[in-house]
Amino acid sequence: MKHCISIAQFSRQDIETLLQKAKDIKLSPQNYSLSLLNSIIAMLFFEPSTRTRLSHESAALRLGARVIGFADSNTTSAKKGETLEDTIRVINGYADAIVMRHPEPGAAQRAATASDIPIINAGDGSNEHPTQALLDLFTIQEKFGTLDGLHITFVGDLKYGRTVHSLIKAFSLFHVSIACVSPSLLKLPDTIKTTDIKEYETWDEVAQTTDVLYMTRVQEERFDDKEEYNQLKENYILTSQEAEKFSAKTIFMHPLPRVVELSPDIDSDPRAWYFKQAHNGVWMRMAILLHILS
Repeated sequence: MKHCISIAQFSRQDIETLLQKAKDIKLSPQNYSLSLLNSIIAMLFFEPSTRTRLSHESAALRLGARVIGFADSNTTSAKKGETLEDTIRVINGYADAIVMRHPEPGAAQRAATASDIPIINAGDGSNEHPTQALLDLFTIQEKFGTLDGLHITFVGDLKYGRTVHSLIKAFSLFHVSIACVSPSLLKLPDTIKTTDIKEYETWDEVAQTTDVLYMTRVQEERFDDKEEYNQLKENYILTSQEAEKFSAKTIFMHPLPRVVELSPDIDSDPRAWYFKQAHNGVWMRMAILLHILS
């Protein structure tokens, strides 16, 4: 595998290999501390990021690699009108792999087409976020011991939520039941939706059977109409009172950052797994870097 652009490029066996590697790394990270010694990883973030950028940097450093890059494209020649393709071609001479986030859907594939070194898609607009999907799968397997036979409920912005898009594609390789809860304006795109996905306007009908409740924020940066954003952002809020509707076996996940949809009063609930989920990003991204560069 040269690039990591879309979760669709992975087979079930590919995913299971990465899950096992991430598990091995998490158990004994010291065994991998020199695995990418003398490698240079470029972090090109044309869009804001905390978890994705820093966990990729941490992953590279923990493997012995060095890191270069930028977190603000306004400080680069992109501000002067340089094309994405030209930026990628230049960075090819500076690094052994590129981790890139970009606001435009399809930008990751454009970068891969222009690049002779591996490209890792760290999110391309509302399109996909494959490394997030993989760390989510790792977290779910860590909890339940399997990815088969589970009931997954996605809530919130399913139209623009790239993490949801990638994760649903990944789940198509496993035997799961998927429910989607969202307002009509933020429903899952038809290009992602399959016939066996059930849609609801509230989570009440699926709460007791849900194994994983995957919350998402309504993304202000995807809206031109701020009034519409303000109307939608508070549609689904998981409070401690709402959490009582869910089974004791359920875990609550969220790719973060949260806005209002995930109340801080459930942070102490043992079913709250979103910070464990964020921490698992390092181990999975170490596994991905090793898989691509070894």
